[in-house]
Amino acid sequence: MANLKELKNKINVINSTRKVTSAMKLVAGVKLKKAEQRTNASKDYAVELNRILTRLNQKFIEIKSELFHGRKNVHTEMLIVFSSDRGLCGNYNYLVSQEVLRIVDEFHRGGKNVYIVCVGNKAFFQLKKVIEDTDHIELVDGFYNEKNIVEASMLLARKAVEYFKSNVIDKISVVYTKSYSAINRQVKLNELIPIKCEPTNDKSETVFEPNVDEIIDELIPYNLGIQIYQTALESMTSEQSSRMTSMDNATRNADSILSELRIIYNRTRQYRITQELTEVISGADAIAEG
Repeated sequence: MANLKELKNKINVINSTRKVTSAMKLVAGVKLKKAEQRTNASKDYAVELNRILTRLNQKFIEIKSELFHGRKNVHTEMLIVFSSDRGLCGNYNYLVSQEVLRIVDEFHRGGKNVYIVCVGNKAFFQLKKVIEDTDHIELVDGFYNEKNIVEASMLLARKAVEYFKSNVIDKISVVYTKSYSAINRQVKLNELIPIKCEPTNDKSETVFEPNVDEIIDELIPYNLGIQIYQTALESMTSEQSSRMTSMDNATRNADSILSELRIIYNRTRQYRITQELTEVISGADAIAEG
C-alpha cells in the first residue's frame, strides 16, 4: 500500500506542474493570436510582390540576371531553416530537423552540396550533432530577439545574395513550418532564388525605368527579404500553435494523473482509517474479555 505522505507530495508536484502548463497554454494562445495577425497583415503584399516577378512576360523582356534565371549547374544550395529558440513546443523543432536531414540526404545523392543557415538555435544544435561537415552550417543568432524583424530579414537576404554573387552558393531555398490551423502544421520547402516563373498568356508589355537589369537587381534582393520575413512570421505562428497544443496536452495529462492519484490517495486513507478502527475495536474487545 502506498505511503500517504508520498502520494500527497506527488499530487502537490503534479498540481504545481499543471499550473505552469496551463499558464503557458494561455500565454501561447495570446502570442498565437498576435502572430496570426502579423502574418495575415503582410501576407497579401508578400504574395503579390512575388507574383509580379513570377509573371513577367519574357517574350517582351530580356532579363540577364542570374538571380532571376538561376545557374545551369547547381553545385551548392543554401537552405535557410526556420526553427525556434525555445523548447516546450512539442515536436515542432524535431520535425523541421528531420525534414532538413531528408533534404540534405536527397541533395547529396543527387551530387549537390548544401549550405545550411539556421534561424533559431534548436534546429542548429540538433543538426550540428548529425551533419558531418559543420563548416557548411551556421546560426543567425538573435533573429527573433530583434525589435524589427523586417530589417533582420533584409540583412539575411543581403547576406544570401552576397553568397550567391560570390559563387559560394547557386540556389536559395527556405525550410519552414506552415500553420493551417491550431492543430494542423506542415514542414515545407520553398525555392526563392531563382524565381520560379509561371506560364502567362498576358500580352501586355512591362516598362522599366531606368532599365530592366537595374530594377531586377534591386527588386529581387528586396523580394527575397520580404519572403524571408513572411516565412519567419509563418514559423513564429506555427511555433506558438505547437506550444499551445503541447501545453494543452500536458495539462490534460496532468489532470488525468491527478484524478488517478486522488482516487488512490482516498482509498489508501480510507484503508488506513478502517485498519485503525479495526485495531481499536479489537483492543477494546480484548480488554473487555480480560
